[in-house]
Formats: sequence, structure tokens, C-alpha cells
Amino acid sequence: MTYPRLSLALLLAATTLSGCASWMPAAFKSDPAESQWVGNYKSDTEMGLTTHLHLADDHAATTTYTYTNGDPDLLETGHWQAINPTSVKVTMTTHQGRPLNSERIYSYDPHSEQLSTQQETVDGQTYQLGVEGLILQRQ
Repeated sequence: MTYPRLSLALLLAATTLSGCASWMPAAFKSDPAESQWVGNYKSDTEMGLTTHLHLADDHAATTTYTYTNGDPDLLETGHWQAINPTSVKVTMTTHQGRPLNSERIYSYDPHSEQLSTQQETVDGQTYQLGVEGLILQRQ
């Protein structure tokens, strides 16, 4: 029995592909309008915890939680996206290397150079971040 052979290009052209994908932020560079977000931000130390946020020009985001009692730092990684000139969405996809689905939407005050948010959504559940929220100062 003879089987017809089709080139891979023809086969792919006639096929609909579906599945899941990973976003590779390193493949994208910020446009100049989004470069205002790139940088390091840090909270004041409260209750023995300092939050550090790094927004990279490739849209990668890293949050590091540092404890004053000497406990090891905790690390979250993900990506960020500008919503408008004064708001940025930061999505964390790993916590200590394990999967995470966390989102914070920060407002930016250009005069004080601060990011602030009142809440965080983790796996669809929204949590308030204290009475005053989380405030991060540009470094």
C-alpha cells in the first residue's frame, strides 16, 4: 500500500493548531511610551517586611519580599503591562518557583514617583492590602 506524502508546510497550512502557550516577555521590548514604568520600586518596612518590585524593559516583573528578622527572601516572577499613562497591571506567575496567579493594578503618582494599590487578586479571590494599601517608592 502506498501512502501519499505531503510536505509539512502543506499540512500545517491546512491544519488549525490549538493548545496552550507561554508568553516570552524577553521577545518584546517596551515602546517609548511605556519606558516610564521601567525601574525599581520599594516599600517602607512595615511589620518586618519590605517589598521590592522590579519592572524590566522586556515587561518582566520581579517582586522580592525581604524580612528584617533574617528569614530568607521570597521571590515572585511574572510580567507587567501598562493600562494607561497612570496605571500598570503586574501579574505574578511564580512564587518561589511554583505556579501563581496573582494580579495587582498600581496607580502611579508622577509627582511623588510612587506606585500604589489597595488590593491584590489571587486565583480570582480579591484581598485588601491593609488600611493604606501597598505604596512603592521609585528608587
